[in-house]
Amino acid sequence: MAKTELIYNINDKPKNKKDLFLYSLQWIMIMFYPVVWGYSIVGLGLELTGEELGLYMVRVVFMIGVTTLVQVSVGHQLSMVSGPNIIPSLAIVAAFAVGGKDYALQSFNAYIIAGFVVAILGFLGVFSKIGKVWTPLVSGAMIMMVGLSTSAVGISLISNQGLGLAFYVGILLALICGYLSIKGKGLLASIPVLITIVLGYLIFIVTNQLDWELVRSMPVVTLPKLFPYGVKFPPIDLIIIMIIVNIFSAVNLYGNIQGYSQIVGQKQTQKDEKRYFSIFGMVEGVIASIFGVPSHVAYGENLGFVLLTRIASRIFIIIASIAFIVFSFFGNIGGLMAAMPSAVAGAVLLGVASTLIGIGAKNWHQSQTFETREIFIVGFSIFLAFGLSVLPENFYQEIPRIVGTLFKNPVITVIIIAVILEQIIFKEKKKESNNV
Repeated sequence: MAKTELIYNINDKPKNKKDLFLYSLQWIMIMFYPVVWGYSIVGLGLELTGEELGLYMVRVVFMIGVTTLVQVSVGHQLSMVSGPNIIPSLAIVAAFAVGGKDYALQSFNAYIIAGFVVAILGFLGVFSKIGKVWTPLVSGAMIMMVGLSTSAVGISLISNQGLGLAFYVGILLALICGYLSIKGKGLLASIPVLITIVLGYLIFIVTNQLDWELVRSMPVVTLPKLFPYGVKFPPIDLIIIMIIVNIFSAVNLYGNIQGYSQIVGQKQTQKDEKRYFSIFGMVEGVIASIFGVPSHVAYGENLGFVLLTRIASRIFIIIASIAFIVFSFFGNIGGLMAAMPSAVAGAVLLGVASTLIGIGAKNWHQSQTFETREIFIVGFSIFLAFGLSVLPENFYQEIPRIVGTLFKNPVITVIIIAVILEQIIFKEKKKESNNV
């Protein structure tokens, strides 16, 4: 994948105070995005309400700042925001459906053990072996699936109130975001996400549709609590599930970082991989779980963000991460983040998804050949993985929970299917050289 023409590269310093303020503010706005994921999947999925939900959201905001800051500073060292990981989040919600709330809350302690396991495997360089099967077909399928999944969530958020004002505003904001990224000139071309979010908030405030009650219900001053759900040793089955989930989360992380590195032209060495995988296990897994929030990960959507903004300098996201940590001590600010109108979040997702789908298709063409075999591999992988993810719940009641947890996540499933098809079922024989 060719390196993208950037306004600011990874280690570039701000040219002036205006850029420092503007692009740091944009990253703060982008970091609202994982707040929505933390709220909508686990927060609502575990039926948290009132003060319990408010304190949970404060911890989510805190860990988004901490995990992003640590990875950007000493981990992968790329401008990638980290947030609640969809893979373990779905596993936690699945535990709630099977064993109830008390059982699901023990998932966080189970994940502490899983985090240690992945940190050790990362330090030993086990995940670095992934590169042997991480071909353009596999990476393209993963990025394409992230884009398709993101677009599905985006349109769902935009349309969750029916065909009304929120729907039309969401579609309009998505078009504005895309238009500015393509046709915008100068400053406007570099801050489409910021403009989309601010404009969206203003529209819903003026029309009196912002959930101020959620903002007011949050404590004024907060301190993130350790082990909010107790320190009880979790059931063995939960530990096994979370270890498996975390291993596949690490595979997802590898793909996200590989895709981003190619876009910005920043090659990751084996030493880099050991470092960011170790931090992934200990900080984004163990510490996040100690604070009672889902394991975090550097999002695949960062690929779309960098293409939309063309800003890859680390200094801006470092400042934004520190700001997020400070915000977590003020409950009302966390409440304002959690109250983001769904149509605004959906608009940003659609804008990001459109670029991710394009990146996935472009990756496929990086393969040495892209003919009948390759077309079938990526097509079958995409449609089977996506199809499995939207099957009704009664289908998954008939199969083991571990299998269902994997099949319900299309990103992980598409990786597995693509690797099996390319490396086993349709593996190409190496051409023998004719030596005279």
